[in-house]
Amino acid sequence: MKGNDMGKISLPKYEELKKLVLINANIAQVLPSECRALSDRVFKKNGNRVSETTFKRIYGFAYSKYSPSLFTLNVLAKYCNYKGWDDFCEKQDKKELTSSKDFNWQLLRQGAHKITEFTLRALKNKSGIPYGQTINRAFIDFHFDEFIKSGRTGTVLAAPAGYGKTIALCQWVEKKIEFDELNNTNDIILLFSSNAIMSVLVGGRDIHDWMLALLGYNNDIDILLDIRQRGSNKFYFIIDGLDEHMFKSDHFKVILNQLIDIFSFYKDHDWFKLVLVVRTATWINNRHELETGDNLWHTGFKKDDGCINVPLFNLTEMKLLCHQIQPGIENLIAAKVIENFNHPLYFQFYYQQHKNVFFKNSIDHLSFYETVSAFILKKVYLGNYSTEKILLIKNLVEKLNIKNEQYKIDKPSVNDVIKKYNHAYQELLSVGFVRELNESNEYLVDIYIVFGNNEFMDHSIAKTLLYDNSNLFDGDLINAINKLLINNEHKVNVIKWCVIHAIKSGQLKSIEYIIGVCLSDNEKSELITFLGEVLDSEYSSTNRNESLIQYFKHSFSEKLFDYFFGLELINSDYKKFLHVLLKFELSDKKKILIYSTLSIIAIIQLELNDLEMSLTQLKAFPKAEFESFSINPINCLDAVYYHLKYGIIKTEALSDLTKLYFNSGNSLELNKSAANDLLYLLGSYTLLLANNPKKTLRFISFLKQNYRTDNLEDQMSQYGFFLKILTANAYFELGERAKVEEIYDSIAVTFKKNDDLLTPYMKVLFYSLKIRTLINTSKENLIAAEMKNINNITSKASYKFLKIYISSILLKSPNLQNSAPEFYKQVNHDFNKIIGDCELNARIFLQNIMIKK
Repeated sequence: MKGNDMGKISLPKYEELKKLVLINANIAQVLPSECRALSDRVFKKNGNRVSETTFKRIYGFAYSKYSPSLFTLNVLAKYCNYKGWDDFCEKQDKKELTSSKDFNWQLLRQGAHKITEFTLRALKNKSGIPYGQTINRAFIDFHFDEFIKSGRTGTVLAAPAGYGKTIALCQWVEKKIEFDELNNTNDIILLFSSNAIMSVLVGGRDIHDWMLALLGYNNDIDILLDIRQRGSNKFYFIIDGLDEHMFKSDHFKVILNQLIDIFSFYKDHDWFKLVLVVRTATWINNRHELETGDNLWHTGFKKDDGCINVPLFNLTEMKLLCHQIQPGIENLIAAKVIENFNHPLYFQFYYQQHKNVFFKNSIDHLSFYETVSAFILKKVYLGNYSTEKILLIKNLVEKLNIKNEQYKIDKPSVNDVIKKYNHAYQELLSVGFVRELNESNEYLVDIYIVFGNNEFMDHSIAKTLLYDNSNLFDGDLINAINKLLINNEHKVNVIKWCVIHAIKSGQLKSIEYIIGVCLSDNEKSELITFLGEVLDSEYSSTNRNESLIQYFKHSFSEKLFDYFFGLELINSDYKKFLHVLLKFELSDKKKILIYSTLSIIAIIQLELNDLEMSLTQLKAFPKAEFESFSINPINCLDAVYYHLKYGIIKTEALSDLTKLYFNSGNSLELNKSAANDLLYLLGSYTLLLANNPKKTLRFISFLKQNYRTDNLEDQMSQYGFFLKILTANAYFELGERAKVEEIYDSIAVTFKKNDDLLTPYMKVLFYSLKIRTLINTSKENLIAAEMKNINNITSKASYKFLKIYISSILLKSPNLQNSAPEFYKQVNHDFNKIIGDCELNARIFLQNIMIKK
């Protein structure tokens, strides 16, 4: 190849000439400031000048679209004591001819290994978690195995920012190198980061020639194509982090075109493999350029995955990662909490915040929100263009069609805003706070902007609503949330962000406005759990929030306190919430209600030790404190405790309840409240000890006449639900099947419309009611499915009393024992296990009915 053929300048020769120029100028490492002096030295030696700007382009300090001119090459060659560029090239060819005799595939491999090792060190040092504590991920092995089997030339790892693409790739490259060494495989792995590719572009060089030059090969590609030297080995050319936001648009286009040329050149050679690691948006925006011809890329994408083939952590991976960081901790964290951190980005950010006390403190839902908040603070609100980013996010939120649950923003509709805040937009793209989706086809141009994930969007919606409401947490904010997010799945999370803002900004008295948020029972339960975690965090922090302490002591409203009660809320998290409330200075009446609720939870969970402790606390209060209650909770709870513990029925509570409904009702607490609902339901359930369903029905009738009526509103309330369950149970004991089915149907109509209307505790009661309608009927074969539903819920929530109670009903059915002996046997086994674990007497539930072992 002649050196003056400017369309085919040999990059290796050009790189060698650049090195010789520096050697002759006695410069070990060129700096931009030395380019002027270099220009002067060349001029003094041979009378021809190469400008300072040209030298900056030559050594990569300025961008150049074109190769150097022949004049420049001749001047530089003469400076290095050659006659000119042609003379330099001819003498270089002679050297290469001599050296190439000893050059082979193995030397190429050694050169690639050095570059790959350097790149690996650089990438591993950027890991948010110490690389030695990261885990191998199965998906990456499967992806590459499938890629090799496919016979295709190129593959891509695509996911939004923070999915762990780079670390997974590093893990695979290291395993591949180790495997090759053990099995004497001579595959070449050449790994680069996007930063290296950028330096190629700035230097005005061709990626393919640069790649060969780095490998130390200064001839053409004969060795790569020579099957005698290559054998069955493969060449992996891997580029990590090749994303549009890293480059100017015209720069990225040049790189993309060069990679397409490389792909096109090698696509018929099964030994060459091109691997790109990109963000999803980069692939979507450019796949029409990359996917050409019949040798398409192996992507591993599945339907509706949004061009993401790097999954988030699964639960097993999360536990393994926790174990890597702190052995043994993985079994101490609740699965539903740890799943919040399945995003590698969040996990590493949590680690960076708590590396010295990793998971030693209680990790809960609040920890997740604090991690997301810290990430947003660091990546969005701090640093360059923070104001512009805030204004841009607000504009994007305002373009969301939240009411119709459409969360894609048409990019052309915000193009003017993006132009105005372009630097801010690019930064939000780079950290993955927002991303672009290109869903264009031959008929439509559809380019969208979406938030990086739901957490970023929920936070942005909350901040925008607060901004529009002067950052006040008040009734106007709640009305705005109810109006904008009616029946919307994002409502609870938006409220959570607003609650954090209110507490952190000292708006404690305003917290009671959460009562006005329209929520389902499940959503309310989730919000109360979260609020408990926030309160506990503020109370337990080293900088204790004293204003919070004073709020609960003096300003804790009765309405908000009442909002926190209800049988429908019962679960383990609700139990924790009640214990948090007890940390604050409350009135004796409030404490009595809390301990009574904890006692009810203990009964439902069959935790008799907890029940005994709560009763001890209740009995420590002065008797006068109980006079304001129409139903004395101590008597009811004590009666249940003695029955479960000793099989003894203390009649004092039953007598008091009987006197109550024979009373005229004048002394009854008529104020409708969740706390009173709880006490009256406690009384109703306590009457079950009398084993007299008619007595239970009389008490329910008494409550309907004197407390909550039988109107539609009360029937549809949570209190009404529990009263219906009690009523159905009484009719079941009386053998009035038609009335049981009538009650079941009235609940089922509402339940089937919206499954989320019932909390887990209510669902177990509902499934139990359905089982009562099926016993001793032709549909008895359906009972197993309903019992499976109960088991699925009780395996996650400890509702042992409910499970053992419905099991006892099934065990009393001779028909079931004969028609479904295996199912009956399983019910019997589960029943006996709970009895044994809780150290109970089976006769309490079976009333001396014999059970086959």
